[in-house]
Amino acid sequence: MIAVCNTSPISNLIQIGALSLLERMFDGVYVPPEVVAELEEGADIFGDWRTAPGASIVQTRSITNQPLFRELSANLHPGEAAAITLAAETAGAVLVIDEAEGRRAALRIGLHITGTVGTLVAAKGHGHLQLVGPLLEDLRAKARFWISNDIIRRARELAGEA
Repeated sequence: MIAVCNTSPISNLIQIGALSLLERMFDGVYVPPEVVAELEEGADIFGDWRTAPGASIVQTRSITNQPLFRELSANLHPGEAAAITLAAETAGAVLVIDEAEGRRAALRIGLHITGTVGTLVAAKGHGHLQLVGPLLEDLRAKARFWISNDIIRRARELAGEA
């Protein structure tokens, strides 16, 4: 399966040392140039994303559906709008996105979505992780990713760690 990623899942996984999970979970990971630009802007926080372990699976793909991109850009950041557009153009892809408004927009157009937490839970289910809990705490502490206690509790339940 191909994943199309928005910026935050990649940057969050880098910050917790888990970007290499994408290599184990997906046949390919695509990002649009708008996401690449956002990742490069964040280099002062998490370093050069291209040199992070596991980054070699990430490939840049340009979007072609400009009308959809423009429509989505009315309410979303360019990286989110481009990632959603690229996922819509990539048959059978899963969109990995964390932002609530972007998730709602992707669901409205019928895309299959997950997020950083869902990716970690799926990785545990496929035997690529021993525990999800410590990585969820790392997301909070290292990546400063906001996750409610309810989401952490639910993720641990789904991962069999309750």
